Amino acid sequence: MQTDRSQRWRERRALWARDLTLIDPGAYSVDVIDHADARAFIAQHHYLPRYPAAQLAVGLFARKGALEGVAVFAVPTTGAVISRHTGFDDPRRGCVLARLILTDAVPQNGESFFVARAFRHLRRERPGIEAVVTYSDPGAGHIGRVYCALSAAHRAVTKPRSVLRVGNITISGRTLSKIRLGEQGHAGAIDQLVSLGVPRPRIGEEPRSWLWRLQRERHLVTHQQAGLFAYCFELTREARRRGPTLPRLPYPKALPPRNALLPLIWPDQETLHG
Repeated sequence: MQTDRSQRWRERRALWARDLTLIDPGAYSVDVIDHADARAFIAQHHYLPRYPAAQLAVGLFARKGALEGVAVFAVPTTGAVISRHTGFDDPRRGCVLARLILTDAVPQNGESFFVARAFRHLRRERPGIEAVVTYSDPGAGHIGRVYCALSAAHRAVTKPRSVLRVGNITISGRTLSKIRLGEQGHAGAIDQLVSLGVPRPRIGEEPRSWLWRLQRERHLVTHQQAGLFAYCFELTREARRRGPTLPRLPYPKALPPRNALLPLIWPDQETLHG
């Protein structure tokens, strides 16, 4: 479905800004918030409820102090994400906007108002970060209109790939890798899957064998993940200087054909937001 209204989320359900009234800047404030508050908000409202490896969380507050939006800047799972889309060899000079969510109480244009001010806090709190990479998920109805409105560089469309899902929830590759390799934290990763309703490993069953059994018994099911739209915000003069050497694609105008999409829910995707 295409609409000129802004997609929002509440209680993990897709909603829309309630009317065509534009945001009143005097009615909202933006500030850094504790990760605990951001984590709780994301878990309650976002279609990706798992909290990323956050560096900074910023909140959007209504006039009476109610938290109505959260932006989470995070470390990507690989530094190549930063190098590929920013041109910086040192991945510490970039980060990812891993979660962006506003509730349906926020009027139109709320995203651009919020993101622009969140970037100011990011530069103040983390001055070494000069560029921000983010992705939009067409499977969730996003093509990155707010990023286009803020003049982000459209860098790429990622390749589709196969993922494993429990019901309508996709399990991150990092979670599966921890279990397969028996790495530190694999017990917690197993608990994460069990909390989604899959059976626990049998006594003496190796974690790798357990995962294979879950696939054989169709507790874990393979699905194709649609490609994502990749964007980059160049926040400093140096970042903008490097920009012309990197791809800058035309902004997408519409979602890909419906038969190319899958309505996925990805709780641990490194770069996705809503």
